[in-house]
Amino acid sequence: MTKHCRRLFVAIALPLALQAGAADDDEDTLYQVSTIDALLAGVYQGVAAISDVLPHGDFGLGTFAALDGELILLDGIVYQAAADGQVNEMPATTRTPFISVTHFEADQRLTPPPGQDYAAFKTWLEAQLPSRNIAYAVRVEGSFARMTYRSVPRQQQPYPPLLEASKQQRVFQQDQISGTLIGFWCPTFTKGLNVPGFHLHFLSADHAHAGHVLDFELTQGQLALDPTNGWQVELPMSPAFLETDLGQDRSAALHHVEQRKSGR
Repeated sequence: MTKHCRRLFVAIALPLALQAGAADDDEDTLYQVSTIDALLAGVYQGVAAISDVLPHGDFGLGTFAALDGELILLDGIVYQAAADGQVNEMPATTRTPFISVTHFEADQRLTPPPGQDYAAFKTWLEAQLPSRNIAYAVRVEGSFARMTYRSVPRQQQPYPPLLEASKQQRVFQQDQISGTLIGFWCPTFTKGLNVPGFHLHFLSADHAHAGHVLDFELTQGQLALDPTNGWQVELPMSPAFLETDLGQDRSAALHHVEQRKSGR
């Protein structure tokens, strides 16, 4: 990160890998900019350039400045799932208000049962987790009988809370589609910091369709799991972040935003 950008952030490191000779750099670390509660509160100003984030990971998700679509980071390439349904590869100068990334390395491989919808998949995978006290990066390469996903349009200042902005979301459904699920499972105690439970985005194999996952029906797939026992959070020093009341419990709003399948 550049000297200029360092002045914009204060870092909180949660160094949970305490054993002697623990891995250096960002291996097995989830790195994030800002917090999910700040995003829920409408803090959409782009506080970090993608170029500053990429050294910390090649896999992840988030959004763009002004909430301009869904962000997917896969194999080191950043894609925008725009509200008009287009998928765009984004330059490193693009800015983000919220992003979570890691250097993905598959430590465990599983085969999900075919025919699962998103709810059944979550129940099944949570039962496979070695512990619910660390985060996991989740990657699924598969084919789907149905994929339902969404994106949100660029917002104008003064920015509305995410619950209001999500009323403008565009919901898409593709049938008989192949692609990749990208995201994380985070522990319950990360409430306010990140999304507890599952947060997944989708990118089709032809890079023509992408967005925030709402539901799916899995035909077949292979799952790779990467436990992350380190956590680094960069908190913005921007006025919008510093002056926002982040003491509220926004759990209900987050649940509604994550699961909302219509504009209501």
